[in-house]
Amino acid sequence: MLLRAFGPPGAACPVAVDAAAALALARRFEVAARIAARQGRERLAAELGPEAAAGFARERAAAAAVAMRLMDAAGQIAATAAPLGIPLAFLKLVALEGTGLLAAGSREACDVDVLAPAGRTEELWRALAAAGWQGADHPGYEHQLPALSHPERGVVEVHRLVLGVRLGGGPSAGWEELEREGLLAPLAGLPGRCSAPVAEVQAAHVLVHGLGQHGFSPISYSLLKMVADLMDLGVGLDAGALTPRALAWVARDVSPDEAEAARRLCARLAAGEDAGRDSPEEVLLRHILAGRLDPDYERALHLGLFRPQPSDRGPASRLAHAVWSAVALSDAQIDAIYGPPAHRLGYLGRRLARPFDLLLRLGRYATGWLKLRIPFQNPKSKIQNPPSYTPPP
Repeated sequence: MLLRAFGPPGAACPVAVDAAAALALARRFEVAARIAARQGRERLAAELGPEAAAGFARERAAAAAVAMRLMDAAGQIAATAAPLGIPLAFLKLVALEGTGLLAAGSREACDVDVLAPAGRTEELWRALAAAGWQGADHPGYEHQLPALSHPERGVVEVHRLVLGVRLGGGPSAGWEELEREGLLAPLAGLPGRCSAPVAEVQAAHVLVHGLGQHGFSPISYSLLKMVADLMDLGVGLDAGALTPRALAWVARDVSPDEAEAARRLCARLAAGEDAGRDSPEEVLLRHILAGRLDPDYERALHLGLFRPQPSDRGPASRLAHAVWSAVALSDAQIDAIYGPPAHRLGYLGRRLARPFDLLLRLGRYATGWLKLRIPFQNPKSKIQNPPSYTPPP
């Protein structure tokens, strides 16, 4: 999976491949479309057989269809903002696609992320709601308003700022700061005044979004998507857009060691090399893979709730907000977590029970964390000294 998603095109695979398992794993890590776009159906058919190749091709077709729908949605969002004179900067998929950095159908996505000037985000949100987008029954976040959805165009998230990208080392950058520093490039083909951040800003955002925001939640966001975006931004055998300036912008939330591990992982994967035993990039790769392959490891990572995350709030305020957000759920969040109750009073009951459920979950997460930690601290453990294995007859 790693060789075909990130390695040199046509590089020989050193192991025998189970075609169905390879497709399933690529789907789990959300890189199947990328593999199909990089390798082509003919090469995959020769290596994996026609059935698996067709599966990869379907993933690429689905990703291409979603990207076309979201790019159309971006056009509709721009058309809504243009008469109001609201300038926009598109992020993530639309930025990568709009600046020509993606092969067709190579990246999975689920929404449009758009940044508007401070003081005009609510105006844009209301204008989109009036144009047929519906607000979700979820609270907004520090960096963005509640998501809006449309039955035909998908989901849009209106951002107040690019969380964790700090041009001067202070608060996260908004549209005005990016514009003032000349870090927005015009996007052609969209009505009104539309742009995308330059590659350096995009790379910084990819890194802090992956490691800073979702580094302890790889189940909710495949960190291989972070690797893919960085490599599409030129990070590979050289640093590409991950310049010293870009690293400085995210230094508060992504340590130099973490950033270097990500850069080195991209370089190793681009060269088709193993990550290197016990190297920083191998540790990062193990974390990425275990986060979606090892349920105990994934559950233990939920303790990351108490780990500092990108925020412009103070530490105490951030923690209080995180705890309150985990306890005070909307109806839609209750439905997603526990399923819809039979009666309206069921929402009240589940809200009252939520703190106790969180305590139970916290205990399970801590138990899982201890199970993972203790074997590595005990020299007689079966992890460090595994028992001999006798194949079954």
